This record gives sequence, C-alpha cells and structure tokens, in this order.
Amino acid sequence: MNTTPKKVTILGLYNSMATTIIGPMDILNQAGRLWNRVSNTPATPFFDVSIASADGRPIKATNRVLIQPHNSIADIDQTDLIVIASATYIERILEKNPELVPWIRGHYEQGAHVASICTGVFLLAETGLLDGKTATLHWGFTDLFREKYPQVQLMQDQMFLDQGRLYCSAGVNAGLDLSLYLVEKFCGRQTAVQCAKTMILDLGREIQTPYDCFLFSRDHADAAIVKIQKWIEQHHTQAMDYDQLAEEHGLSRRSLERRFKQATGVTPLGYLQQLRVETAKHLLEEGSRTFNEITILVGYEDISFFRKVFIRYTGLRPKEYQQRFAGFEAAR
Repeated sequence: MNTTPKKVTILGLYNSMATTIIGPMDILNQAGRLWNRVSNTPATPFFDVSIASADGRPIKATNRVLIQPHNSIADIDQTDLIVIASATYIERILEKNPELVPWIRGHYEQGAHVASICTGVFLLAETGLLDGKTATLHWGFTDLFREKYPQVQLMQDQMFLDQGRLYCSAGVNAGLDLSLYLVEKFCGRQTAVQCAKTMILDLGREIQTPYDCFLFSRDHADAAIVKIQKWIEQHHTQAMDYDQLAEEHGLSRRSLERRFKQATGVTPLGYLQQLRVETAKHLLEEGSRTFNEITILVGYEDISFFRKVFIRYTGLRPKEYQQRFAGFEAAR
C-alpha cells in the first residue's frame, strides 16, 4: 500500500456547523496516529489534512466560533480529497464566493475525490457533478434540495453514499460515518476499525431512517389538499373513509389521490400511515405504554400489520426504537 499521506482539504463555508469541519478533520488526521500512540508503535499518518476557506479568512461557524483556516482555496495547487462542510445558506455562499464552483470542478477534473457533509451537498450539486447521480443529506432539507436540484436523485434514507469519486452524507454526525468510510476506502478496513475503536465511534451505520421526522408540509398551492391534510392530521387515529373524504371536499376519489400525491409527494394512505407512525414514536419515547396499546391508540387493530408499517418507516422494530430514543427507565 502507498504510504504517502493523501492531501485532504476541508472546505469551511459561511455558517458551516463547526463539527462538519473539525469532525472529519480529526478522524482523517488521526488515522495512523492515535491507534499507534495508544499501542506504542510508530505513527504512520495516512492523511495530510488542512482547512481552507474561500479567501483564507476565518470561517464563522453557526455557533459564532471563528475557525482559522490554514489557507485559502487559491493556495491549493493539488489535493486528493475535498471535504465540503455544511452549506445551509447556499445562495449567500455563491453570491460572495462564486469561484468555489469552478474550484471544486477543477480539482475533480484533476482526479480529486469530493465529499460533502450534510447540506454541503448543495454546493456539490451546484457544480453539476451530481447530475444524473444519487445523493443524500439531512432529512430536514430534502424538500428544498429536490426543488433546487431535480436532476439529482435523492436517497434520503441513506447515512452516506459513494458515487465513485463523489460522496455525500446525511446530518452532522453522519459526516463522522462518512469520514470513517473514507478511511476504510483509502487505507483499508483494519485502519478504519482502529480509528473507530480509538475514537469510540460506531462502524456500519448505513441509514438515517430512525432519525427522520415526518414534516407536515403544506407549502404548495392546492388549497383543497391543504384542508384535507389538516383534516387527516386532526382525525388520524380514526377510521378513514377516503371516498367520503373526497366527496366532502368536492372531489372524486381518483382526483383526491392524484392531487394529494402531486401536492405532498405521498398518497393519502401514506400520509395517514406516517402520521400514525409519528404518534407511535412519541408514545414509545414516553415509555408508559406497550406497543400493543399504542397500536390501538393510533387507529389500528392488527398489531402485526402496524409493526410492519412501523419498521418500514423507521427501519427499527418498536422495541429497538424505544431502546434508542426513550429515557433510560422507559427503555429498560
């Protein structure tokens, strides 16, 4: 294996979350160092990591901490890997530093790998490199991303994705998962396991579905569907007659199904199921009721069926969900 350290550039941006800059830097920088230190063997660093900003000036993170970069992007002649930190305010970033897009594209065309953390995928998508490819990011920004970049296919349940020399990850901590994956890709499984053990991190997290929350989006122009959404939300634990629901709102069942999915992205049944799962999640987090009791409360009689629905939307069995998200006493 080539032991020459790979050059890594962590690109910090306006209002990046500090963890999306420092987290990947620490993991990549410690590969071949921390394990060796605790095992009393010579250090064999695999990465030469530096932080860059567009102009070399300090990066003001979301917590108002100023992060001093090592250099500006103009100082980077060659890099093997660019890691783009979170970039929530993409319009402001591009307005102030339009040179970022050609800079990223230029290094990619020279052979660099490019990874994005969380909303950093907005900047990666601006380069056009993701056109026709798949991407992921924090579940809370998926609707905005789809609207801005319809040419990119979202796989929002994934913790991170590998598109050859392009990578993206979900929320902040998913950047740590991606960083470990990059250690494995560049350095091998053994080094990745050593990094995970010494930094007390989990290997193998692949989906963000358990962390997802159903957002009741009504940001569309169909007023009739907004009224129906509100009605379903207010009565989601009751039996649902879709023919009657359509008739009461002056629609045919077929029009209801078509317009509802066009406006919200899901069918009325899918909307109802997600509402019921979200209610069940909150009740499991409280920990005072069994899943059998919760099933009845949210409107189902068939416990086995609702268990399958719950697993489909969360990726976890009810007990697993409760153990992960409920208080210590509730999860015991």
